[in-house]
Amino acid sequence: MVWRSGFSVALVAGAMIWNAGCTTPASGKTAPNALLAELMKEDQASQTGDSVARSNEDRVQLVLQEIGSGRVRTPEDQFNAALVLDHSPMTFRNERLVAVSPHDYLLAHSLAKASFERGNQDARVLVAQTIDRYLSMTAGYQKYGTNRFINQKTGQEELAQIDRHTTDAERAVYGVRPLAELLKQYPEAPRSQPPK
Repeated sequence: MVWRSGFSVALVAGAMIWNAGCTTPASGKTAPNALLAELMKEDQASQTGDSVARSNEDRVQLVLQEIGSGRVRTPEDQFNAALVLDHSPMTFRNERLVAVSPHDYLLAHSLAKASFERGNQDARVLVAQTIDRYLSMTAGYQKYGTNRFINQKTGQEELAQIDRHTTDAERAVYGVRPLAELLKQYPEAPRSQPPK
């Protein structure tokens, strides 16, 4: 497990914001980052149980290096980096699932939102998913209703608590179904205290 100070998170976030405003070469088009595309494909393969060369932690570290080196330039790069960071490692602490580095999820949200705002429609739902993951891991609830976990006592898949102040119109902006539909498909976990 790698320890990340608040300074390093701020440095990476600053680099990401700078990258979003980078100008393109005279040709007008920047080629997508091949490593980020490869890491995203590995990430998706690992989510479906396929065997891959690198662990989630390895992929996260490589994405952070690409961000810090100024190699996240296109909306596709931002999307690929966000998707990998949204699957940052978790662990159990006191019988509760917690993030190893919750700031990775917030950085993923910033990247997904920047990608979406730059026209990448693939990032639409990822904007909601990443902020939901961050809030679920830090505040004990989610905004849109995209985050589900397996209840370790019952084995049942449950939605993390959902903020009732978020409207269905807000959910629709990011392609998330109305709250009533979400709750028909999955039960909502009981209210709990945020992770410490």
